[in-house]
Amino acid sequence: MANGQTTNEILWTSGFINERILAPISPLGWSLVGSFIEELALRDPLRFLGYPDAETIPLTRLWHGLPYANARAFQIFYKVFPDWILPEDAYRYFPAGDVALRRRAPYPRRRDAPRVVRALFRAFLADPFNVSPLHNYRRWARYTREHDAQIAALRAQLGTLAHAPPRQIFAALDEAKRTSRGVLRIHRWSLMHADLTFGVLKRLARAWLDRDHAGDIAARLVADVPNKTLEVDAALRQLSMDNCPSSIDHFLKEHGHRSFSLDIAVPTFAEAPAQVARLAQMTADRRPTTDVSSFVLPPLSWGKRVIFNWVLSLARRYMALREDQRYYWQKSLAVSRQLCLLLAERLRADGVIADRDAVFYATLPELVDVFDAWLPKAELARRIAARQSEWREYQREFAQAPARAYPPFLRGDTPLNLAGARSSSPTRWHGRAISPGKARGIARVVRSADELTRVQRGDILVAPATDPAWTPVFALLAGLIVERGGVLSHSAVVAREYRLPAVAGIPNIVAEIHEGEIIEVDGTRGLVSRLSD
Repeated sequence: MANGQTTNEILWTSGFINERILAPISPLGWSLVGSFIEELALRDPLRFLGYPDAETIPLTRLWHGLPYANARAFQIFYKVFPDWILPEDAYRYFPAGDVALRRRAPYPRRRDAPRVVRALFRAFLADPFNVSPLHNYRRWARYTREHDAQIAALRAQLGTLAHAPPRQIFAALDEAKRTSRGVLRIHRWSLMHADLTFGVLKRLARAWLDRDHAGDIAARLVADVPNKTLEVDAALRQLSMDNCPSSIDHFLKEHGHRSFSLDIAVPTFAEAPAQVARLAQMTADRRPTTDVSSFVLPPLSWGKRVIFNWVLSLARRYMALREDQRYYWQKSLAVSRQLCLLLAERLRADGVIADRDAVFYATLPELVDVFDAWLPKAELARRIAARQSEWREYQREFAQAPARAYPPFLRGDTPLNLAGARSSSPTRWHGRAISPGKARGIARVVRSADELTRVQRGDILVAPATDPAWTPVFALLAGLIVERGGVLSHSAVVAREYRLPAVAGIPNIVAEIHEGEIIEVDGTRGLVSRLSD
């Protein structure tokens, strides 16, 4: 039993993680980022609510190399939200999007209210400047400067660690993990503030401005917000115009830590600069067509306008922070990758692995144990070889059918078969409207970053989800369709910046739309239509 659930009874959701980790993740990559996700995004919030089993409930797992979270955690989180302020993206964590299921959570009950209030008060007192929406973004601005100084110090150590004892490499790895933890401790509150402020903004727009077009209004008003994703896109455009080696060197110095994945097994831009040149060509001759200043609000009374503008200001700040978090986190992940590769060189010299990339099929605790002589090197070699074979099969399954290989929910080890997940019509699908507007174009089905070079101007990109490093290709698109995510997902935030009509949350759409078909995307109503082959 696990907190009243047998292992086979646990409902697991990919909804929280499948926008951030798009494909099977390496064992070493998961042992690094999985611990942050479990502790900071799931277990700590349960503690903040006073959940009695917060220390023992199983919260994350890998299934076929893909990460999942215990759906009970989300039922508990959202049970405390009244309907009027429930974040729109909450639907992702409940089968068939039925957010009413949160009321079935075993905690908190009415009698638990005093316990919840006390726990929340303690959480606020322990970290007031991160918890408060009036201060979190200021704390973030200060911390990013501290973070960059810490990263610079770690990078300076890399050369000297090549011949250092392993314990010094592990000490540097611990420091890199601390910098990651600092980013995520602030950002988890930024995410909540983004959810709440955007939700309140949309409700105010519905009540005070235009009931029928509130979503469109809110989406327009939180666009045109400077963020790190757009900064990298602009640097790529400049790189394409300059087209000289010194410009490439400058770009890689500033942004070379960027990667197509949170998995440290995936090389960074600095390690594979050819991908930077390909991305630059995709964004060379088009800038985001943003002009939020031209949007004029209908007249409001003085009091309503003050409230509306205050909420809008906060929503715009936290929308930017949603994008910036990945950029900074990848700085410490890039350093962690280099440190793990230093350890890989030691293992290769000892004959444990033949290729340094094989180290990513070990876990971090195993690396600690083998260098501390607790784990025999032969046993580590056996485990790595077994996992390489296992993960190759997972990657083959995923490449053939991403939606089927990465189901939204599991019951125990069994994918949950959701009735009605497919469209009732072969020509029309209904999803979540995440960026307003309407567009037509040729469907370009892209399952991974390696396929982005096939995208042509005017295409409708159809993908399981998009990573922040994909966004240079948005300059070519007419519209966007993604299986995963919601109105505050990365795909939604950047689609709005590029004024791309976009729809999300359509299960299996990558399999149902075929390459080359003519597709219409209605990002205002959340409709996708097949027009012709």
